[in-house]
Amino acid sequence: RIIPSNEMKRTISLFATLLAIPVVSFTTNTHPTDVSVPPHRAPTFLDGGHELPVGSRRFQPTSTKTFLSKIHNEGDEDEKLESIEIPSFIKSPVLSQVYPALVSHKEKYGNPNIPLGSTDGKRCKTLRRLHFQNKLSDDEVALLTDMGFRFHSFEDVYYECDFDEMLGKLMDYRAEFDTFQIPKKYEPDPELGAWVTMLRRLYRTKDLPANQI
Repeated sequence: RIIPSNEMKRTISLFATLLAIPVVSFTTNTHPTDVSVPPHRAPTFLDGGHELPVGSRRFQPTSTKTFLSKIHNEGDEDEKLESIEIPSFIKSPVLSQVYPALVSHKEKYGNPNIPLGSTDGKRCKTLRRLHFQNKLSDDEVALLTDMGFRFHSFEDVYYECDFDEMLGKLMDYRAEFDTFQIPKKYEPDPELGAWVTMLRRLYRTKDLPANQI
């Protein structure tokens, strides 16, 4: 590789100044094509009005086509949910809110059991508690059953309910009736009856946590 003389360097620098082009640093350790760019002059792009380096992890360019397609699909889903007619016999506000999502989920996945990690999933959890508390009508229960909705078992009641809340109900029952012997199917509060039943079962099998004994 030919290393230019000092005179040639001065000539190149002069021409570079006149033409307003970056000066290439000619050293034995630098590749002729390397041009040093100050950090604050690094290539940038606009992100919400802010400049970010091209090398930034947030620099994830998305094609306009992909972006518009996502918006379009979300809009279609919203319109589809709004078009689902809610049966007139549904009186439960929770079921009315989540019913379109139940129908949509069943069409997509073959069942209406929406996972807990979403707003509709939390509504499903509330529905299960309402069912155990006998706060859903026979028609509403029949509708959910026909859809394949999964209701709580006794085990689910124990694991889903808050221990302190249920213990408080148990103490209230004892204060009123002077006993802890709650029937398995306790009509005024079926959830409490199921919870106590599971406590007894877990105690007999030595599976009840020590801090709950």
